[in-house]
Parts: sequence; C-alpha cells; structure tokens
Amino acid sequence: MTTPTIIPGIAQVTEHRRLPVQPVFDRSREEEFTALLEKLPGKVQVLVEDRIREVEEIKMQAFGPVEVLYRHAHVIYPVSLDMDEMAMLDGIGVWRADGRLGLEGTLHRFGRMDTMQQTSLVTVRVAKAFEGLAEPLRPWLEAAQNGLIILGLPGAGKTALLRDCLRILGERFAGRLFVNDSSNEILGDGFRPHPVTGLLSRVPIGDPALQLSKLNQTVKNFQPRWMAVDEVSAPDDARAIAYAHSRGARAVMTWHAGSLKSAFDEQEEKTLWPLIRRNAKGLTGPPVASLGILVRGRGEYVVFENLEESFAAVAQGQLPHGVQVSVAQAGRWQHREQALTG
Repeated sequence: MTTPTIIPGIAQVTEHRRLPVQPVFDRSREEEFTALLEKLPGKVQVLVEDRIREVEEIKMQAFGPVEVLYRHAHVIYPVSLDMDEMAMLDGIGVWRADGRLGLEGTLHRFGRMDTMQQTSLVTVRVAKAFEGLAEPLRPWLEAAQNGLIILGLPGAGKTALLRDCLRILGERFAGRLFVNDSSNEILGDGFRPHPVTGLLSRVPIGDPALQLSKLNQTVKNFQPRWMAVDEVSAPDDARAIAYAHSRGARAVMTWHAGSLKSAFDEQEEKTLWPLIRRNAKGLTGPPVASLGILVRGRGEYVVFENLEESFAAVAQGQLPHGVQVSVAQAGRWQHREQALTG
C-alpha cells in the first residue's frame, strides 16, 4: 500500500500532478513600463530601465540602498536617495489613507511609509498581465460552481494568479463577473481599464475602507453571478461576501494565509470566520466557497476540491486532503546579488 505524501501543516496529498514548463505570456504593454519609469527618481530609473520587465519589486528608502527584486535575483544597489529625492515621490499622484497609489492604465502599485510626515520608504510592485498562469488549474476552474478561495503568504503570487483565474472564469460569466478591486491592483487604477479586464465588469474601489459599501452596492444593484475580491482583510469584508453568497453571488477571493489551518485558527479579528462558517463554538455550516487553491510559490499549488470536508478535517485536528500541482519552471529566483558598481 502506498504511503500518502504529507505536506507538513498543509495537506495530505491524494494525487500529485507534475507538469512540464507551461507557456506563460506577458500581455503588458510597453507604455505601462514607460509610465512607471517616469515616476521613479533618476538614480533609480538608470538602474532598472534596461531590465524593467524582469523587475518584480523596487524598494527605495531614505539614505539607504535601493533594493530590486528581479525574477531570478535580489539585487542591492549602493545608491542612496536623500530626502529631496524621496519627496519627489509625494507628487506622483494622490496617496490614499492606506499608503497606496496606483497608476491609471497599468497594474503597478506604490506603497508609502512616512516618518515625521516625510516620505521615508516607498516600495513599487511592478505588475504584469500574465496569461497562462492558471492554465494548469483550468479543469477545476471550469468545474467551479460555488466559489473559489486563493490563499497564500504575502508575495506568493496570489493576485497574479487571481487575474488569470478571472480570465478563465470570464469565459463563462463575462460581464456578470464583477471585480471589486479593493486597492485597484487586480485590473488597475483610475477610470481607464487595463486591457486585461476584457469583458469583466470592473468596480474600482481604491480604498479598502470603502469596500463594504461597494460590495453591498454591487450585490443590490447589479445582481452579479460571481464577484472577485482581492485581500479579504476585515470582518466587514467577510460579512459582505457572506451576504452576497446568500443572494446567489459566488465569490472568488484571496486570503493571506499559509494553510487552511492558519486561516481557521485566525483569532484576533475573526476576519475569515463568516466565510469559513465558524464561530467560537465551531463550524456552523459549509464555507462560502467549495474550491480552494493554496499558492505555495511559482508553479506550486495545492488544490482543495471540497472545502467543506477540508475545514471539517482541520476542525478535527487532521490534515485536509489536497491535490498537489507542480509546474516545472524555466528558472528560479535562487540567489542574491550584491551590486559592486556605483
């Protein structure tokens, strides 16, 4: 008898699907990167402009090195920005209360931190419109009828996968799939939609504080078949999604969690409890989605085909059953470089 494979703390693997390298296409346009480069301080522009499509994140801090996360390397540049150069970043747009800012017509996102009301740290998530990431998961997405949860740790690639899952779900639901974009990161900021939007209905929110009212408006006024919500991060978000589910709107959403157990055990805000359908006494019914996909990293997924059974197992202290999907990668980020020039 074959001993089942165990992924510690995550799942008991019932099947392991190993796939060769899959074609993934970057549908981003050159003008998206030009618009981003124009917003960066000159010292940073010259560092990344020749490799901008390889960049995943840029971190700029006052009087500190500039750090760039590329597809295959983390590069630390001995380039220092003074307070005047950091202040230039204040004028690139209207910063929201949550310290975030998007660029219209692109998928890029800026994040800001201030010290004594002066910008001291800025990160840039350089987003691309990848097509093909979700193809290995297509059999489950085509069969999904009762909602989808994409979960993973920060930086695992949940939002990039979410966009491509929406492309596949949009083949069935088109404009009846409403994308509630809490930070305008899924389909871009501003009035002009990113081409990746396709036929999906876009609901720009931009400020997570407005998410509850926008979710309720979407449900009451537009009768969506499906709704997408990135970064479910507050109890009100969860209650709004649970309400939408009761009105017949299925949700595809992302959670910050490294396992179903960590989502189930989350105590401080009880953010996800209405979605898992639990309270202090335990499970009270099926979760608001039947399919779960855990993103463990590039090309590494665990699919939970029946979330009701999965959370029941977690509640009993057992590992849930899952299908492990491993997609071979052409290369990996596996080293760190120290730039020696400058």
